[in-house]
Amino acid sequence: MLKTLLNSSILFTASLLLPINQVSAAEVNQLDETLVKVESRSKTERQKAISIGLRDIVLKNSGAQASLSHPSVQAKVKNPSSLLRQYGYQEIDGELFLQVNFDHQRIIKLLREAQLPVWGKQRPLTLIWLAEEDAVDRQIVNDASMLDSRELFQSASNSNGVPLLFPIMDLDDNMMVSINDIRGMFVDQVALASQRYQADYFVMASIDTRGENVKYNFSLYPKANEDDVLASLTSKHGTASDVDNAVNDILTAVSEYYISKYAIVDTGAALDSNVTFVDITEMKQLVEIEEYFKQLTAVKSVQLTQLHGTSATFRLDLFGTEEDLYRLMKLEPRVNVLESNLPVSIPTDGFDSLPEIGESQGPEYRWRG
Repeated sequence: MLKTLLNSSILFTASLLLPINQVSAAEVNQLDETLVKVESRSKTERQKAISIGLRDIVLKNSGAQASLSHPSVQAKVKNPSSLLRQYGYQEIDGELFLQVNFDHQRIIKLLREAQLPVWGKQRPLTLIWLAEEDAVDRQIVNDASMLDSRELFQSASNSNGVPLLFPIMDLDDNMMVSINDIRGMFVDQVALASQRYQADYFVMASIDTRGENVKYNFSLYPKANEDDVLASLTSKHGTASDVDNAVNDILTAVSEYYISKYAIVDTGAALDSNVTFVDITEMKQLVEIEEYFKQLTAVKSVQLTQLHGTSATFRLDLFGTEEDLYRLMKLEPRVNVLESNLPVSIPTDGFDSLPEIGESQGPEYRWRG
């Protein structure tokens, strides 16, 4: 079953190495559909599967396990019909599944009204350096590996909406990284090897299947330049009953860190910001930028407020803070920041009160669409 599900997974192929310093975040699609295993085509089984599917979709769009405990979400899980768009049956490897599609906008509305985090489709790409040890062998799991752990990471990646990448472990990788580097958490060497991969973060993890329980250990780090001093962003070690649970523990912890940075909760406050793009030469660029902002989870509404030469300024009404907005914009490959000065909110009382041209209006960007 896992091998079949790989076809729709969001785990990326490491053999496609892109130029260094290119933005590398990944777009996660199919945030409104899921597959649920069923025993039969009976109405009872179908209703149960639709409720399970809604839980999966809420988790994928919010990221937070706590969202499943919210009374509003629990009420919809018990009666999900108002959120359901369509369903159909599929047979995969001799097993029966129900494919369930939900109304994405209504899912987001449910999360917003419950003041739960909303995680957009643009998400960080994570490189996994995994050392696995069993009674027979010790090895670094690579992009082409057929080990169960890689397939389990791929399945968990799909379930959690966390795009992953494994190293190819070619001659270059093997010259730079040993299994002891990963097991010993020697981050400098692994960080150096990670620079060739277009990932926003990398994980150093080990899984030991010797003994009755599976032991695991991991740390998450940001991608860094050669001279950067790296500190772990989040880490965990423990035991699990099997490799599947160990992988889920690791991916859940990584996901929780990303949610704290990239999932947006509606603050209820009236917040706005302005963003200026330069080198605008075609109308289609303005359309693309506006459409991009409309799908950002930090943005309530967007309005083009100023055109001056080849510069365009957009005013954004926000769900979260300006810091939330700029963190999300850093994940977009088509957005290139030109300045690093802190943003300044523009007035909200109309065009007549807009800042004069040349006045500081925050960072400027170039659209690379």
